[in-house]
Formats: sequence, C-alpha cells, structure tokens
Amino acid sequence: MALVSSGFLLSKIPVGKYLTCSRLQFSNRLGSSSSTNTPSGAADYLKKSEELADRYTKHIDDAINRWAKCDEIYSGKERDFKRFPAVKYPLTHPKVRLGFLPDSWFQALYPKTGVTGPYLFLFGTSAFLISKEIWVVDPHFIELGVFIIIMTGLIKKFGPSVSKYLDAQVEEGEKARYYQPLQTLNSHLDRMVATADQEIARASAVSSLVNAKLENVGLQLEAAYRERLQQVFRSVHRRLVSSNA
Repeated sequence: MALVSSGFLLSKIPVGKYLTCSRLQFSNRLGSSSSTNTPSGAADYLKKSEELADRYTKHIDDAINRWAKCDEIYSGKERDFKRFPAVKYPLTHPKVRLGFLPDSWFQALYPKTGVTGPYLFLFGTSAFLISKEIWVVDPHFIELGVFIIIMTGLIKKFGPSVSKYLDAQVEEGEKARYYQPLQTLNSHLDRMVATADQEIARASAVSSLVNAKLENVGLQLEAAYRERLQQVFRSVHRRLVSSNA
C-alpha cells in the first residue's frame, strides 16, 4: 500500500455532495415556508436565512472550485503520468539484508551472479581490501567484531518493539495531518446540515404557530360567545317561568 498525494484532492467529492443535498433541502423548505401567510418578522427571518445560505454556498463553491482546479492541474488529462508519475509514499522502509544492506542490491546481482553471488562479492571484496592492506587490521580491529555482536543483539532484542513504537508514531502523524482534518470537516458539515435542518424546521413552524394562536383566539371567542348565549337563555327562561307562575 502507498499513500498517493493526489488522492487527497478527491476529498472534495463528499463535501460537494453534502452541500448540494443541504442546499436543495434548504431552498425547497424555505420556498414552501415563505409561500404561506407569515408575519413580517417571520418573512425577515426567512430572508436573512436565505442570504446566509447564499453566502455560505458561495464560499463553499469557491473552495470546491479551487480544489477542482488544483486536481485538474495535478492529475488532469494534460498530466504526463508516464514520465512524471504521481508521488507515492511507502508505509514501511525497504527490505534489508544483514541488517543494513538494501535488498535491491542483491536483487540487481541475482540475474548475473546467482543467489550466492552477492555474498561472495561482499566477502571477496572484504578479503581483497584486507590482503592489499587497504583495510588495515590492527589491535583495535577486534572492536569491530564486538560492535557487530552488540548491535546484532540489541537489534534482535529491542528492534521489534522500537519498530512497533515508530510505526505507531508515524500512523498517529498521518492521522493528525491527513485523516483527522477530513473527519473533522465531515463532522463539521454534518453539524452544519443538522443545524440548517433545525433552523428550517423552526422557520417553517412560524406560520403554523401563528395559525395555531389565531385558532386558539377564535376558540376562546367562541367559548365566550356560547357562555354569554347560555346566560341569556337562562335569564329569559327564568323570566318566562316567573311570569307564567
């Protein structure tokens, strides 16, 4: 696996999807709520909400257009991927032999020297340097053997734990630099969409609230009218009964 730097430019796709859906919902709901009979305060509130939505949409559209332009320049049709391929960052270091020799050196010598060729070349070169006294052997030469033994033991004992710790640090760094900002952006957009839905629901409920209050006042007036009518009926009935008696 490898992390392709151009892949992060495509993160604009879910962002645009979020914004398109939220914008359509916002426009449809505001249009349906503004078509009803609402007071001037509710109309002003809806107008301000539409202006805020327009500014927010314009800002996000500009950001998406910038990302699209960068993506077109970096990985568009005019990009020569054959001579200038996309940069790939390996997750692990290349394989080594004997703890420090790259495996690519051995793979390059295998077709010409066979499997044992690289090792013969290594020890033959060392023997040549020693025989020609280019690599001088003195009493301190034993320190090299001690150093190799100590380093081999340390690598065998602490190498896996240190490698695991460094891999964890690298993974945390990648999350902090690449994945966490995208997750934060997506969660922020989700919260913005949820907040917009709540505000739309509140704005659309203004007309219903006004109608409910009007109906409540009408019911109160009707109840008062019926109560007074009942009082008149009782008064007239009482007078008729008293006159007949």
